[in-house]
Amino acid sequence: MTIVEKILKDDTLFMLLILPTNLNRHKVFKKISHFYFGAIIFNLVWCVLTIVFTNQWNLFFTQYVAFGSAVFIALTSYVTMYHPTYVKIFYGIYDSTFPSLWSLRSLGEDEYIRFQKLAKIATILAWVIASVAVLAATLALPWFMDGYYLMFPVKIAFDYLSGWTLYLYLIIFYSLLYHAGLTLVANLFCLTHLVLHLYNQVCLLNKKLTELPEIEDVVQAVRDHEYQDRVTREMISCIKLHQTLIEYTGKINELIYYPTFYYTVSAVASALSLLLVPKDESKSTFLVMVILGFLAVCVTVGFCCVGQFLENESEKLFVSAYSSKWYLWNVKNRKLLQLFLTNTQESMILSSSGLITINFQLLISLYRVIYSTLTFLLNVSESIIGQ
Repeated sequence: MTIVEKILKDDTLFMLLILPTNLNRHKVFKKISHFYFGAIIFNLVWCVLTIVFTNQWNLFFTQYVAFGSAVFIALTSYVTMYHPTYVKIFYGIYDSTFPSLWSLRSLGEDEYIRFQKLAKIATILAWVIASVAVLAATLALPWFMDGYYLMFPVKIAFDYLSGWTLYLYLIIFYSLLYHAGLTLVANLFCLTHLVLHLYNQVCLLNKKLTELPEIEDVVQAVRDHEYQDRVTREMISCIKLHQTLIEYTGKINELIYYPTFYYTVSAVASALSLLLVPKDESKSTFLVMVILGFLAVCVTVGFCCVGQFLENESEKLFVSAYSSKWYLWNVKNRKLLQLFLTNTQESMILSSSGLITINFQLLISLYRVIYSTLTFLLNVSESIIGQ
């Protein structure tokens, strides 16, 4: 059993890795994923060519914009999950970083039980989101006749195909909805697993800093070599873990560098298209869009919460280290503390090159962008109608 396997054996978040691992490493599932990725590209090209040659540019002002943004979200999910570069980074974290992490039991069973409770909550919420994704894909099926026109590719298929080719296309397309949903959820599980492990390690580091060795004889503390050596060992251990966590954060940011940008832009486009749905749309269409909107909100809020918790916990490192009884330490240990304090002045944040930061501020920024753009579009439409 390798070091990583030993770590994952007692992993409180191991349930989150079952779906991504099966999708990514099983040969049959990988071939199916490649087929559906090609199907997405085909649908995208087909829709674009149809719009260009039939001069249907007015479709960009309808609910079909939501489908376009959903396509880019799906493409981003597939690339992030299956592209060799991202796969190498993802498994590289487990191979190179995880062996350097502290055991979740290293500071006692109380902390481990707390991590277990957090893992249960995260796992339940993650599977709830997965269930909502399956529900959204199911509701998107044409249970009613007007449901056939919910998505633009289906509308095109009914216009240009017939017979067995139409039914074959519909089977592939609607099964694609399920697979794309599973791929998106798998991405969510992977990121949640990595970030929560990072969060747990920061919590352990904070706990360790508050439990640095103490001594009863305060007067002789500086001359007590045994006490000073214990402090030195503990501080070096904390500094090494902090360096590992900084590298860990950098690798996660490398994973989410481009996907964060694509997801954010697509989320804004999807929100605007949902808000601009004509009032005369059918109830089934409206219900599907509400479910999709709820799914997008759950995923966005989940990402932002995890990122905010990590940022808040990393900000405590400076206070925890400075609150130690450093005045009892010798010069060597004070220098180690100074080095640690210097490195903890910057929080560990999840961001896309600093342009988009995954925390509660992102929710406020998305609200402002959506509200401003919606107000602008409504004002423009009213002015055009007035003319």
